[in-house]
Amino acid sequence: MGVHICNRFLKLHNGYLLPSVGLGTYQLLGESVCEVVDKAISLGYRHIDTAHSYNNESEIGDVLKSRIESGSITRTDLFLTTKVPDILHEPSDVLEGVEESRAKLKTKYLDLVLIHHPWTMRKNGQRDLKPMDSKGELQFVKFNLQKTWRSLENCVKDGTVRSIGLSNFTIGQIQNILDGCTIMPANLQLECHAYLQQKSLHEFCKARDITLTAYSPLGAPGRPEHHRFTDQPVLLDDPIVDSISQAHRKTKAQILLGWLVQKGFCVVPKTKSEKRLTENLEIFNTNLSNSELVKLQALDRGIRYFKFKYMTGHPEFKPAEDF
Repeated sequence: MGVHICNRFLKLHNGYLLPSVGLGTYQLLGESVCEVVDKAISLGYRHIDTAHSYNNESEIGDVLKSRIESGSITRTDLFLTTKVPDILHEPSDVLEGVEESRAKLKTKYLDLVLIHHPWTMRKNGQRDLKPMDSKGELQFVKFNLQKTWRSLENCVKDGTVRSIGLSNFTIGQIQNILDGCTIMPANLQLECHAYLQQKSLHEFCKARDITLTAYSPLGAPGRPEHHRFTDQPVLLDDPIVDSISQAHRKTKAQILLGWLVQKGFCVVPKTKSEKRLTENLEIFNTNLSNSELVKLQALDRGIRYFKFKYMTGHPEFKPAEDF
């Protein structure tokens, strides 16, 4: 007997509801991000996932402000996630970054703010997101992120942020935050799909009431060149996924997204296509049988599409561990 997908929201430990299908906006810039976000809102998306480093918060804020002013949505309908970049981990920088994101997104509060990566880098005068020294090497900093976390806790206490969480953290790095926190992480965002199922992190977070958001849930087909390696098969070409999609008369993407939501994940797929934007929301009536669930589980190969090889040498970069 199959399990019916009906998890349209994930309940965070503080009671707020996270829509389980969001719009990812990585690599969407300028006019392009405006068009996609506007289209997505009209189709029913209410969860928008961005980051300081995506360089598109202002454009997203313009679209949301215009939608709210026109009366087609209210601010309380929306769930906005953004992320603190690696160069703004010092407590005073965290506050500055949060205020900047809030101003760009034109909102009084942010629904969820994540520490984007556990890999602190030195802030320079230009605030380069990838600061280089005179030899052209990235400037790494060893830093205890409990300090960054305390600063985010203050943002929750003053009402500018509702929930806080982590992204790309290992179990040990999450534990470090848990050891020093007064407000628990509400969410962990991580690369997760049928080829990288993240079982240990899933179990660890589930036991601690930390929800999970899967980025690249379709295997990151549009990822940039520096994240492409020859040992990465194309998830959307997998014959098992294809056969299940044909049996259900669903797209392969719908099967992969529906399966993750059925497992209790939030997903934030990215697309510019109106057709795919629509299809990605139509996953709540998929009824995968137990044998299909077993077949999808068997696809786990530990294949990571975002390897972050440029962070090699950072004291907190641990490629041998799940993150």
